[in-house]
Amino acid sequence: MGSIKSITKKISKFCEARGWSHSNPTGLLTATFSELGELAEHYQWQKEFKEFSEEEKKEISYEFVDVLWYLFRLAEKSGIDIEKGFEEKFPKLEKKFPIGCNPKLQHDLYRKSGKNRLYE
Repeated sequence: MGSIKSITKKISKFCEARGWSHSNPTGLLTATFSELGELAEHYQWQKEFKEFSEEEKKEISYEFVDVLWYLFRLAEKSGIDIEKGFEEKFPKLEKKFPIGCNPKLQHDLYRKSGKNRLYE
């Protein structure tokens, strides 16, 4: 299938061919939340990860696709480059949470600083 950009382009072409403008961000967010709720149903009440049957995996993968579909469409319509954002933010996360750190302590220190260092 390809990169996030190629998937986003495919979604865009699909929508354009059908006359789906998705001109309302609230509608895209609402659809995302609805699809996320359907995905959540597969994990609801689980205290740990379980083995899913192949049929369950297929159903769940389709729910992931639905969630990502609307997120990618929302980003595209907003002029947001998710790949670029990921490439820029990932090193900041690596710095914030170095290998071997205590993530809870790092998070607490980060919050106490009063500064969002990930966006500097």
